[in-house]
This record gives sequence, structure tokens and C-alpha cells, in this order.
Amino acid sequence: MKQKPPRWVQIIAAVLRRYLALDMTVYAGSATLFLLTASFPLLMWVLMLVNLVLGFSVEGVAELLADFLPQIPEIQTAILGLLQNLSGQSAQFVASLAVLTTIVSASGGMNALQIGLQRLTPGSHRTFLNRLLAIGYTFVFELLLLVMLALQGMHSLFARFADTLPFFRHYAAIVAPLQRVASIGRIVSVPLLFGLLLLIYTYVPGGRRTPRSQLPGTIFATAGWLVFSRVFSFYILHFWRLSYIYGSLTAVILIILWLYVIINLLFIGAGINAEMNGKAEQ
Repeated sequence: MKQKPPRWVQIIAAVLRRYLALDMTVYAGSATLFLLTASFPLLMWVLMLVNLVLGFSVEGVAELLADFLPQIPEIQTAILGLLQNLSGQSAQFVASLAVLTTIVSASGGMNALQIGLQRLTPGSHRTFLNRLLAIGYTFVFELLLLVMLALQGMHSLFARFADTLPFFRHYAAIVAPLQRVASIGRIVSVPLLFGLLLLIYTYVPGGRRTPRSQLPGTIFATAGWLVFSRVFSFYILHFWRLSYIYGSLTAVILIILWLYVIINLLFIGAGINAEMNGKAEQ
């Protein structure tokens, strides 16, 4: 009698069969395109809010994004240049009617994710309110970016006070632990990424489901995001010289490749949730 493969092998095989049967790689490509085009208005919104708050800077936003992007010089330089260019236009942006149309454009990326997740998530449904929900989710995403930016800036804020204010010099025993806690801001980016993906799996597809039921896919997507970003960075830096082929377009090509794989990992995580929840119901 032939022995059955382990349960985890059965789950992976079932997820991949369904993933390919639904042509999810096509939806991942579409979501990649929409997310790239939506990233420009989204970043403009974030920079507009950053410019209204003292202590935040374009460099801080670039450093925050670098925590989630591959550690490749071409990408880091391109992102910083893009942010500086968009920041110079933020004042005119606030005073124009484009502020309304831009947030609608920025929600296009979330809407593309929503469509892909709905094909994989049981109990999801598409209604005429989905576009409005995508706009709402975009606002939530911006808020999370600002929270992560604030956490990241805590360490430099404490360091600045410790160097300039006499109070902090006299109470170094108290300030030192606070600085260590504030320096955790960068580490907190991983739980925040996990929380963001959990919210996406739970609420973006529509319908009712519990966050607990979405944990397996969230763990997979978070680990896949972090591991692939590191492996991708190492491979590009040491073995692949795209700049010889694409020249000034190298950063764009790298971002497209990286984002396409990340979206596929995100959709596979949704497939894992669907398969495991289906097994639990049986």
C-alpha cells in the first residue's frame, strides 16, 4: 500500500495546483503594474503629510522604505531621488485639486490586490463599494507608514536631546535605556509588516473571516518577503550585473522583478489560508 505524503506536502501541492489553475501569475503581473503606478501618488501623499510634521524628512522616509526593499544601491539611490523630486512638488500638490484625484489613483494598487485575493479567498465577494473600500485601505496604509516612520525616528530624537539638553546629561542612567528601547524602532518594522499583511488577508478581500484563520498565510508571506529580499539583494550584488544591460533603467527593472515575486508570495499566502481553512472545516 502506497504511503500518503506528509500533510504539509499535500497542502503545498494543493495550493500550487489551484494557484496555477486560476492563472494567478497573470493577476500578480497586473497587481505589480497597478502598484507601481499607484506608488507615485501614494508617496506624494505621504510626503505631503511628512512636510507638515516637524522632525520628519525625506531621508527618513527613504530609510523607512529601505527596510522593506532589497538592499541594492541602484534601488536605494533611485528611491531617494524620486522622493526628493516628489517632495519639491508637495506644496503645489496640496493647493491643487489633484489631491482628490491622486488618492483615487493611489487606491488602484490596493484595488488590484483586492481582485487577486478575492479569487483565492473563500467567502469573499466583490461589490460596488470595493473601490471605496480600497481608498479607505489606502488611507490606513499611509497611517501605518507614518507610524513606522515615527518609531524609526525615535532613536535619533533621543540622541539629539541627550547631546543638547543638560537634563538628559544629568540623568544618563534613565536616558540610556530609553535610547535602547527607541532603537528597537527598526526591529518593530517586522511585526508591523506582519500586522499589515494580516489586515490585508483578513479585510481586503471582503466577507467575514477571523484574523486567527489568516495566520498561516501571513507567517508565510512575511517570512517569504524578508528572506526573498535578502536573497535577491545578495544575488544581484554578487552575481548579476544588470547595469551593463539596462543602464539607467536598472533600478526600475529590479523593482519590477522584486515586486512581482513579492505579490506572488502574497497571493500564495492567501492560497495557503484558503487550503488550511478548508481542511479545518472538513
